[in-house]
Amino acid sequence: SPKGSIPRLGIPEYDWGANCVHGVQSRCGGKDYSTCPTSFPDPNFLGATYNQTIWKGMGGVIGTELRALWLEGVGEAHESNLPHLGLDCWSPNINIVRDPRWGRNMETPSEDPMINGMYGEMYTIGLQNGSDPRFLQAVVTLKHYDANSLEGSWDENGKFDKKGNINRHTVNAEISNYDLASTYFAAFRRTVEKGKAAGVMCSYNAVNGVPSCANKFLLKDVLRDTWNFDGYVTSDSGAVSDIFHNHHYCENMTCAVGKAISAGCDIESAPWPPNHPWGTGSPYINDSASAIDDGLMKLSDLDLALKHALMIRFRLGLFDPIDDQPYWHVDPSVVRSKEHVALATDATLQGLVLLQNGDKDPILPLEAERTTAVVGPLATAKNTLLGNYIGQICPGQDMSTFDCVTSPLEAVNATVGGQVLYSAGLDSVTSTSTAGFQDAITQAKNSDQVILFLGLDGTVEREGQDRDQIGLPGAQMDLAKAIMGVNNNVVIVLINGGVVAIDDLKGSHTAIVEAFYPGFYGADALTKSIFGKSNRWGKLAVSIYSSDFTSHYNMLDFNMPPHDGYPGRTYRYAGTDGTLWSFGYGLSLTEFELSMSSFNSSAGKVWDNRDFEKDSKTFTVEVKNTGSREGDDVVMGFFTPLDLDKSEPASSLKYELFHFDRVSLPAGDFTTVQFEVTPETLMVYDKNGDGVSLPGRYRLSFTDQ
Repeated sequence: SPKGSIPRLGIPEYDWGANCVHGVQSRCGGKDYSTCPTSFPDPNFLGATYNQTIWKGMGGVIGTELRALWLEGVGEAHESNLPHLGLDCWSPNINIVRDPRWGRNMETPSEDPMINGMYGEMYTIGLQNGSDPRFLQAVVTLKHYDANSLEGSWDENGKFDKKGNINRHTVNAEISNYDLASTYFAAFRRTVEKGKAAGVMCSYNAVNGVPSCANKFLLKDVLRDTWNFDGYVTSDSGAVSDIFHNHHYCENMTCAVGKAISAGCDIESAPWPPNHPWGTGSPYINDSASAIDDGLMKLSDLDLALKHALMIRFRLGLFDPIDDQPYWHVDPSVVRSKEHVALATDATLQGLVLLQNGDKDPILPLEAERTTAVVGPLATAKNTLLGNYIGQICPGQDMSTFDCVTSPLEAVNATVGGQVLYSAGLDSVTSTSTAGFQDAITQAKNSDQVILFLGLDGTVEREGQDRDQIGLPGAQMDLAKAIMGVNNNVVIVLINGGVVAIDDLKGSHTAIVEAFYPGFYGADALTKSIFGKSNRWGKLAVSIYSSDFTSHYNMLDFNMPPHDGYPGRTYRYAGTDGTLWSFGYGLSLTEFELSMSSFNSSAGKVWDNRDFEKDSKTFTVEVKNTGSREGDDVVMGFFTPLDLDKSEPASSLKYELFHFDRVSLPAGDFTTVQFEVTPETLMVYDKNGDGVSLPGRYRLSFTDQ
């Protein structure tokens, strides 16, 4: 807060809440707000790239630009340009994609714990580790710890209800020790232990009856004592207040403050007054002394919280001589530099997923010289392409303008040589009026090919709002069928955070592209890919379910394996059951062939305890581009336990990803991907949540689909 300085101690003001989910969420820097931060695609898109280099590179871009903007005195993305940015990012979000109805699926890369952990690790290394090993370049704050995957509102039976009293501020996630360890902790643990994350945010929800920000088991026993975390913990905004007001875990705010600080929540993010850009008061300020006086916490608890908070600022080099610190001399020209833009544009070509390409003859690539109809409620989208948690995107005083963003229609116009026709067909993604259908049909009839932009936006899914159903809202499916009825060369582009069920379109004679929220450079990447100027498609890091998903899964059920009549969640336990396109799926405009000429089915037959620490087997997969054009492929390695003791919940695992690699190959070329397998690779968790090597047979699968 700008009010948070302590001049007598030489401690300047500091903002603890800069968001950097896929770019620095600030105002633009420079004279008259002329230099704006580089904006990457949303994390759900980035997960589909399966590219650790991109994840680490984005972290580096954000860390460097955050330093530059901080040095300029730039503030958060408020009209007031306040508060002055801090250097810790409330990012990345590595919560699991547990359910497609969650309103924040766009913020996190995958339904797979390992991918989320690798994403968190790479983002953290890129952001925190710069050119000066003595200090942190910036600080990540992993969110939301833990089991934050419900926004609200729901009733007690798990039914969507706008007046329901279960939401992110009140929900208690009942989770087994097995699921905590194998699903909900996994990404946080990897990012802390391997990435050395210096910050963690505790979430609004409770876990097994205890609010996360008052949960000693989460914040001390696991995070600090087991994972050796040495950074700071902040609450989500208002989460300390929730301990009393919404979870009713305490009888008053004094108790809530005592519980939070003594449990290990070092910093409290308090609610902001209406129309005010920073917090002006908080339960920590108001009630800490009383909590000590009442014996609800010790003075040493407060001292420890202060130590953790100030230590972060020391590790950033904020109290050391600055002359020889490169982080104090970052040139403003790095912000949205050519190098940073090049990385963002390259990333944006690698996360689009080609789901289908006609039922017989391929539709893609489209021909640029033919007449093209651009149709759909998102054909002229600009800010919708960017998803959420964005800073100022376009230069100028008005931070609410998105004129500098290229819409899909504009990108097509700039790409093709033939005539371009346009019709929205629908006024918005939720519109049910068919008044615009006839014009759209006419444009489609008069065109050789059609690109139809459908999907979701922030009116349907967002922070604080889940979805009830996962199909296309409004009359979008009817529009798609009407267009398909008059043109045989239709490309459907889906723009969305949570996946969209499109049962009626699978197997149709259309091409379908899953674009997620592709970001600032998304429209250009789409047109390059659709017209064959790029062939760098990604793979699904989430499963796309059929529309009856909602009838089989309770939103309030946080456990993952099949139980009590509920099917298992995610590809790990459900496999391909109930999916239209499964985790890991994705096509290309060329063909790839995988082979394992040296494969021996008994190569990994037995390890005994004596070999556990040292023995490993390497499996080599040859990848060959057998098609006619250059392209990218992602090769994944999975294991499946085949005959574990049924009393162990891990026996329900259908697939577990243990390694992946992305390759780029010219037509006719080949390469190899190495998969090293050790007993630790095949580690599973037992019912107590301990990582173990259980005896039994395990199937290894190597695939690019």
